[in-house]
Amino acid sequence: MTNHNSSELLRIEDLEITFQERGTLTNRPLRGVTLAVDPGEIVGIVGETGCGKSLTGLAVLGLLPKGAVPSGRVLIDGVEQSFDGRGAARGNDIAIVFQNPGTAFNPVFTLGRQMGDVVARHRRLNRAAAKAHIVNYLEQVGLPDPERVFASYPHELSGGMLQRAMIAMALLCEPKLLILDEPTTALDVTIAKQILELVLSLRDRFGFGVLLITHNLGVVREVCDRIAVLYAGRVVETGPTDAVLATPAHPYTRGLLGALPARHRPGQPLDAIRGAVPGNLLSLAGCSFRERCPIAVDACATVDPGLDPVAPLHEAACILSTGVDGAHSVEGSHA
Repeated sequence: MTNHNSSELLRIEDLEITFQERGTLTNRPLRGVTLAVDPGEIVGIVGETGCGKSLTGLAVLGLLPKGAVPSGRVLIDGVEQSFDGRGAARGNDIAIVFQNPGTAFNPVFTLGRQMGDVVARHRRLNRAAAKAHIVNYLEQVGLPDPERVFASYPHELSGGMLQRAMIAMALLCEPKLLILDEPTTALDVTIAKQILELVLSLRDRFGFGVLLITHNLGVVREVCDRIAVLYAGRVVETGPTDAVLATPAHPYTRGLLGALPARHRPGQPLDAIRGAVPGNLLSLAGCSFRERCPIAVDACATVDPGLDPVAPLHEAACILSTGVDGAHSVEGSHA
């Protein structure tokens, strides 16, 4: 496992989330997630629905659902954060862009009113200064006529415009870390590409780090410096994006890549990973992927491997990962 680096912006250490009901443990959706984001870096968390991606992001923000019991540590610039979200970091140092801006904004208030509430909570500005601050950020994210957007209700804007407004709202307090939760899911391909280009240009302009939560490996290829592949509440592979996508070392990563359409396989059926992500992770023994894995061996039933180096800065949690060739590459796949 990568050593603690004092220059890290975000550090998640051995994050575990359990749920209990009347004192009885009912599930453990996160089982020891460790990852980091450096200043100005974009790190992608990928995996199927139910792997723990969004829950990881909510834990960083201190927005865990009722009944969640966290352990482990979340640090921003080396300072440990509270899981209840009461620290000063949320809003000031960390902000999130939710996956569906159409439901993230309150439909009965104008965008200016909602963004003004954010400014009022975190900045001491009078009404005129707050409006100028908000309009400036609406302009920064490429929205035409930001004064009109400021006065608009959510239903008066398109999905792409709402997503830009959501990004502007997240940037109002100039955070060090931006969490993007499936930022392109509700958008068509052309608008999604524009949003990704916007994120890159804003990152270059403001220097914030990004934790990008997505199931789309094409998006990861476009914008991420590093990638963490989550399966059943645990990181099973991590490393530089180019290395992981070109030579995936974990069979789950190879399965995800095999399911992508690619230009070099026109007309061929897509591969599929058999089965589904286990719904309850309490009773797992051995490797959590073994029931779906095409190369599982007897030892996988009892050995639950941790992350081990397979190449410089590239780690995988598979007892067969050493010397396993990457069967699929994301090169040429569609975003």
